[in-house]
Amino acid sequence: MIDFHCHILPGLDDGAQSLDESLALARQCVDAGVDTVVATPHGHGTIIDTLLPCRSEALQTLSEALAKEQIPLRIYPGLEYFADGHSVDMAVAHPEILCGVPGTPNRPLLLELSIDMDLHFVADLLFMAQLKGVPLVLAHPERYKNFRKSFQLLCDLMDKGLVLQFNSEDFRKSFFHHAIPNLMLALIDHDPTRVVIGSDAHNSVRRPAGLAVAQETITKSLGVMTWEQVSLKNAVELLGI
Repeated sequence: MIDFHCHILPGLDDGAQSLDESLALARQCVDAGVDTVVATPHGHGTIIDTLLPCRSEALQTLSEALAKEQIPLRIYPGLEYFADGHSVDMAVAHPEILCGVPGTPNRPLLLELSIDMDLHFVADLLFMAQLKGVPLVLAHPERYKNFRKSFQLLCDLMDKGLVLQFNSEDFRKSFFHHAIPNLMLALIDHDPTRVVIGSDAHNSVRRPAGLAVAQETITKSLGVMTWEQVSLKNAVELLGI
């Protein structure tokens, strides 16, 4: 399984604050059957020049520690980029912010929106991204304010090429919370080739790693083949691995 969204790199954002915490997240990943993680620290245009060298250093530090501790987890560089009107131009100018194997063509941009931003803005971003040849992945759309009113919009955008990244824990249902997971499942059912799954893990206690909730829910509702599609095949194609 591939975790497409994880704040596992130490000391870069509000995710892992130390190498020990990064290793704890890595062990959680492996214990849960995840063998590949896209490291996606928060980023935006005004800090990109300072963030990218720090990300490279953190990635090397963690990779060396994983080898030393014999933890069988692959880490690929990425970024959870905070969307603005210049997001696509930034991706063209700084391809290092794209997710996957550096130098591989057609790597995707993982975009995060402001929690209150109208999801219709994504249509403009998708159009601009496609003009530039940049695949677009929308981070955790289920967390945005208008998600429950945007099912048809998101279906239309998926049909045009947008990929949705859902957080595993957001598939968790309760008596008072079922509409959002049901919509997530309906969007997957609409087109399983346009969805990837991430933990959005930040630390091993409050926001842990692993995709178990998504695996159980998607497999039960849509079947094993759909789970393999969204947890592995789509990510492999996007990342170029």
